[in-house]
Amino acid sequence: MRKRMIWNDIMGNRLLSVTTWVFMAASAFLFGLTCFLSVTLLGSVNTLMEEAQTPDFLQMHTGEISEEELTRFAETNPDVHAFQVLRFLNLENGTIFLNGQSLSDSTQDNGVCVQSKKFDFLLNLENQVMEVSDGEIYVPVCYRQEYDLHTGDRVEIGDTSFEIAGFLRDSQMNSKMASSKRFLVSEADYMRLQKKGSEEYLIEFLLEDGADVGVFATEYTDAGLQANGPAITRPLIFMMNALSDGLMILVILLASVVLVLIAVLCIRFTLLTQLEKDRKEIGMLKAIGISKRDIRRIYFIKFLGLSGLGAVTGLAFAALTEKVVSSHMQELYGPSQHTVIPLLVASTGILLTEGIILFSIRRTLKHIERLSAVEALIGQQERRKIGQNLIVVLVIGLGVFLMILPQNLLSTISSSAFVTYMGIGDADIRMDIRQTDDIAGKTEQIERILSEDERVKRFVTLHTSTCRITLPDGSSENMNVEQGDHTIFPVTYAEGSAPRKKGEIALSYLCAEELGMSVGDMLALSVEDDKWEYRICGIYSDITNGGKTAKVAVLPKEGELMWGICYVSLEDQVEKESWILEYTDIASDQGISAQTVDIQEYVEDTYGQTIREVRMAARMAILMAILVIVVVVILFTRLFIARDRYDISLQKAIGIAARVIRTSYVIHYIPVVFIGIVAGVLSGNLLGEYVAGILLKSLGATGFHFQIDPWIVCGCIPGFTVAAVLCAILIGLSEVKYIKAYECCVGKE
Repeated sequence: MRKRMIWNDIMGNRLLSVTTWVFMAASAFLFGLTCFLSVTLLGSVNTLMEEAQTPDFLQMHTGEISEEELTRFAETNPDVHAFQVLRFLNLENGTIFLNGQSLSDSTQDNGVCVQSKKFDFLLNLENQVMEVSDGEIYVPVCYRQEYDLHTGDRVEIGDTSFEIAGFLRDSQMNSKMASSKRFLVSEADYMRLQKKGSEEYLIEFLLEDGADVGVFATEYTDAGLQANGPAITRPLIFMMNALSDGLMILVILLASVVLVLIAVLCIRFTLLTQLEKDRKEIGMLKAIGISKRDIRRIYFIKFLGLSGLGAVTGLAFAALTEKVVSSHMQELYGPSQHTVIPLLVASTGILLTEGIILFSIRRTLKHIERLSAVEALIGQQERRKIGQNLIVVLVIGLGVFLMILPQNLLSTISSSAFVTYMGIGDADIRMDIRQTDDIAGKTEQIERILSEDERVKRFVTLHTSTCRITLPDGSSENMNVEQGDHTIFPVTYAEGSAPRKKGEIALSYLCAEELGMSVGDMLALSVEDDKWEYRICGIYSDITNGGKTAKVAVLPKEGELMWGICYVSLEDQVEKESWILEYTDIASDQGISAQTVDIQEYVEDTYGQTIREVRMAARMAILMAILVIVVVVILFTRLFIARDRYDISLQKAIGIAARVIRTSYVIHYIPVVFIGIVAGVLSGNLLGEYVAGILLKSLGATGFHFQIDPWIVCGCIPGFTVAAVLCAILIGLSEVKYIKAYECCVGKE
């Protein structure tokens, strides 16, 4: 009997049942997709790093090297499990051609190396360690799609030609956020190319389980070993690998949360509507002795069944979609070792989502317990017209919010101002002087040339060296400190301002967070044996170099210079591309290894994949929001029609045309849609900025503000919403033509 009642209820309320199933399936789909992508990404990155045996600590170094000193340090340090020194030959990008396409516009540092013998292996697309023969070359997999390369194509490096034997995965430098890319050649070919570039060393350490990489980095510096270059740790490598795809996953997660809120609102209201419609039936059941608990169970079993169907549907669609969405990350990082875990995690996430919805349904069913049998049989509750309108407003507002948030995030990371959140000055051009000897002298040469160039509006030179920071509690650690005038091309400061005078220092957000320091605190900065007191004057945004850096205006004594950077702003009439080519030739003629790039091209090259994936997530969010709005408006329009069926019949009986009746409903929706759109636009720009700021703060980008595209936010998205609502209203109002004029007289004889 109970099964028949449940089945009859489903068939008698098809629209409500289908709508409930759609919301449950959509919520399960997005949460399931988020779980699939998260586990796949983290599993693939982790598998690649395990197979390649990524070093725990890597020190890049340019210049003379003493392998004896390094070996002695490694052998006497109990935290070291394995140690090696690899060579990396930096090449001028203009000398590299991939199947006829020059890398001269690339912002990456490209070079060649040979296969490692101990760890930090370069892997093929099956994640296997490969060997390369003379005349062959393996190309970074990130270039395969970008330059449309295939096995057998040619690579020219100067006057030396190679055949592409395959594509490699580099656990260190796979991501475009890593500034360097390694091509794999044979030992003999490496020796042939050696005079064509500048050589640097990768000093690598595998540590014992449980060893603190931060402590080890300090010990390495204290030993006075070679450190003319940046130091990189395994956690930073993992973050760079996961970050670009991770931002897209975070956008989908936010969309999932919004959709669950919409589902809870709509399912709750439709259930209340059904309970009100079934008041007399509920009263009759109570009157014949059926308990409130049994009645509640009948309704709950129905929604439990719909929830199970929605969960299975959502899981199936999530599994199918994940294969398409994750194809890029699978190519970059390879498959995860775990094939069952993503399914288990996705299933758990979907069960949690459905559990939230079912919990809301169970609470709503408590209304049955507050109805006595007599109240249910004879009570006439007023229709919840205001409640229905409020739900529609909320759904439209949440839908617009769902469309605006990822779109604003996309506009922001695509804008020219986003570089200031990366720890990069908002200039036109950036010149890096690295991987060369006498960095200080060559930086001064570039500075002198720039000062004599009338096409340069303004420029600044910044020097980065490693200093020791000592905290008030006596603890200390090494940090990259950038010295120079930081007011000409400032980064974004969340608190305070840039250092302007001696004794002031600014810390990156992640650095200040890790050290537990804020503006006004004091710390000691030392170079070799000299120490000075500094006051923290600002906290700035930085997602480069691991997000842990510092800036000062003046260092009384400069340590060994790691690299120099020149930021340049050109006069308005100067064409940037030709200026960059000219200065590339000037630097080359004077023997200066300087990488000169358009900063906007640098951002596009570094974050291009992230931007494309966030754009895909933004489009997915727009489609999902439009679909939800259409379904909800159709549902509630049908509910309005069902509620007003008698009145509509009466209007038809006195001669009012169906067209006029439909127009009155459209007019009724105008303030509802207007309020919903305004609420969505305001919340998307204000609350959305706060939410996105929380996400980016975890990466080191603080003081975050949206760069809003008014045409999209105030024009396109509201226009899409109005068009979707209008179409949904017209579909919902199609029911009006089936209402007959005589219905108002039936039962009134």
